[in-house]
Amino acid sequence: MEKLENKITGYTGLYGIVANPIKHSFSPMMHNTAFQALGIDDVYLAFEVSEDHLDDYITSVKTLGIKGFNVSMPYKLKIMKYLDEITDEAKLCQAVNTVKNENGKLIGHISDGKGFVMACHEKGWQVENQKIVVLGAGGAACAIIVSLALAKAKEIVVYNRSDKPFIRELNDKLPCPVKLKLLSDEQGLKEDLKDAYLLVQTTNVGMHPYEEGCLIKNENDLPEGLKVADIIYNPKETKLLQMAKHRHLEYMNGEGMILYQGAVSFEFWTHQKMPILPVKKALKMEE
Repeated sequence: MEKLENKITGYTGLYGIVANPIKHSFSPMMHNTAFQALGIDDVYLAFEVSEDHLDDYITSVKTLGIKGFNVSMPYKLKIMKYLDEITDEAKLCQAVNTVKNENGKLIGHISDGKGFVMACHEKGWQVENQKIVVLGAGGAACAIIVSLALAKAKEIVVYNRSDKPFIRELNDKLPCPVKLKLLSDEQGLKEDLKDAYLLVQTTNVGMHPYEEGCLIKNENDLPEGLKVADIIYNPKETKLLQMAKHRHLEYMNGEGMILYQGAVSFEFWTHQKMPILPVKKALKMEE
């Protein structure tokens, strides 16, 4: 039997992710691979914490000197009341998914949207001066909208089932117009797609148990040249992405966003770039 090398020492630092549930998360594999590749003496664990113990978790962060942590559902909003400082981007999104502990001062950040934009850039998609259509207006959508606007998109049109005043209010805070329309306006969506550069699907339609669902009813509504992104990564190809593939359009699922939001968090904590290739290999992401 091969002898395993014990790399944990009394100096090893601790990071983690807090959510409920969280055992399924890719984050421990991602960050531990990055720490190992760069020779950083830190480890990253998953903390499955119930809501009535969130106060205790924050106390533990400060008591144990946990250097930083990610936040996933259902705590991206709830965590904000515990923080001493929040970055401008997180304030715009009114959500936090990354926290850094600087000598007991907790600083909150949001990496989801920037991770999405980095995934677009990896595909060779340049969002600057482009019209973008977003399906859904939840937390992930908001982070993506903010980052697309900060990346100098020309116009963002958001289609949602219901009115979301928060999305409309972003017009006063972002450098590009954000229009909110109803998903029931199928003709309006079809017209907006005609001159859009990118379509971003942010809802759970296409994910279990809605695998057969798709908010685009007719694949011919996806015009030639449109880029299509679905932030769902399981299944790897939602019905929307199957439509895009059949139409010979460029498309991507949510794996890139997962990878690069982790990279943004990693750099926020360590001031070092995440080594992308070994992390991709560890996560079995296709090149």
